[in-house]
Amino acid sequence: MESLGSRLTPLDVLFLHVPKFNNCYRPIGHFSFILYPPIGLLGLADYLIQNQYTAKLIHLGVEQHLYGSTNLNKIISENRPALVGLDLHWHFQSYDVIEVARKIKLEHPEVAIVLGGFTASLFAEEILRNFPFVDFVIRGDAEVPLCTLVQRFKSDHDYHSVPNLSYRDCSGVARNPSTYTATSEILEHICFTDFTLMKDYQCFIDCFARYVHLTGFSEHLQRLVLAQNKSYQVYVGRGCIHNCSYCGGGSEAQALISERKHVATRSVNAIISSVCDLARYGFDFACFALDCFPAKQADDYYVAILGEIKKLDLPINIEVELYSLPSTRFIKSFSRLPGKDSYITLSPHTHNEQLRERNNLYRYSNQALEECLDSMEEHGVNCHLFFTCGLPFETRGDLEELAKYQRHIRRRYRRVWTKTCMIEIEPGSSMSRNSAMYDLKLERKSFADYYLYHSQPARNHYLEMGYERRACPDRGEVSDFFCRNLCSRFKAGWASPILCKTLAAARKVGAFKVIDRVIALGE
Repeated sequence: MESLGSRLTPLDVLFLHVPKFNNCYRPIGHFSFILYPPIGLLGLADYLIQNQYTAKLIHLGVEQHLYGSTNLNKIISENRPALVGLDLHWHFQSYDVIEVARKIKLEHPEVAIVLGGFTASLFAEEILRNFPFVDFVIRGDAEVPLCTLVQRFKSDHDYHSVPNLSYRDCSGVARNPSTYTATSEILEHICFTDFTLMKDYQCFIDCFARYVHLTGFSEHLQRLVLAQNKSYQVYVGRGCIHNCSYCGGGSEAQALISERKHVATRSVNAIISSVCDLARYGFDFACFALDCFPAKQADDYYVAILGEIKKLDLPINIEVELYSLPSTRFIKSFSRLPGKDSYITLSPHTHNEQLRERNNLYRYSNQALEECLDSMEEHGVNCHLFFTCGLPFETRGDLEELAKYQRHIRRRYRRVWTKTCMIEIEPGSSMSRNSAMYDLKLERKSFADYYLYHSQPARNHYLEMGYERRACPDRGEVSDFFCRNLCSRFKAGWASPILCKTLAAARKVGAFKVIDRVIALGE
């Protein structure tokens, strides 16, 4: 009998998004993380199709949720791709992506494995040396390189002219020059929101369009426990004008990864088209998570976008993340949005302005921040303030003053929500590349370090920094202070760890499953 795979037209490229599957956090147990594919991935599929190739995206988290497993042999047999593209963008994926590549190559040696994304780009040569089942790594921007690679793979297997490509040849690992970076003109004509290119996309939107997924529990319980909405990022552009100490996507990192020297942005019309798509597909939030403009230019750009959203009366909430403070004109425009749960995200990082400056995070003073928050309160605009702990040069006194400052903010403002995250080392960041300048002792430097770290489910990235700071509070002291004073979940001071342990105990004895069944009966 003819198999299903033999009847289907072979794909040129099958993209697989691999979450970090094995994570453990005491209050909620095991969960999946990195649920969002990089937002450029659907655009890559669209670009291939525009150039007469075939492409599809499969989310392995969705596969596991719907079918109980990720049957890679079945996926490859049914789609018969020439190449499998695996995004290795965030370092959290390091172990899972490599193991998926290993399994595919073992059962289907004829399929070429190509990796891309920030992490793959930074460690391209190390990956190719140590993992022979990975055939190619495209460094940096991938639209033209991937099309050229598909063409060469299907014809003469001569890869020396494929831009941005690292691969193996007879002399070892070869590294072609990085001669392609996407321009605004190229990005303008790519659709980043065609979810029909993703298998089972409705399940992704309903169950995975957020940061964390609890395996084995209903969607209703997950929303109750995690308090997360269905959201997706709007593709604003590529590049950054900033170089924050901890970030692996800043201007210097971008130059290292893709030799990008300038920011490439999409037009207001292209942005509005993406927001319309997200509203049509049923997302709760459209997120503008890349502020790659100087303050005045950001105001002009976003005010035009917000005005169009208002004019079209789009039924979707908006989040705009800003690195500089919004003007009164921006705030007034934002207050008119149809989505009444919309909010602006600002990241002062720490109350200590000198500490911000030493980490290249200083954009505004605390006084200017509070004057801006006053304006938001006046105009009825919600704001999320993000802080960090674990920064280089941070003292115990800084931690105590940070907690005090957040309490001040929460008492003074009704529409401001605060959240604190611990910094974790990112490959390509200034901290990673210049550890001596920040007086750090790194625990992770090579790709092997990240791969081994993320192979251990019990390692909890929420409370581990990946480095030691000389003459600063150590990781244990910071995580303990975080749990007692800065955790946004419990906000119960000294009692927070007790509540955390109580929730963990309740989960272990099956309380979550009982609640899940009660919720199901009430539907």
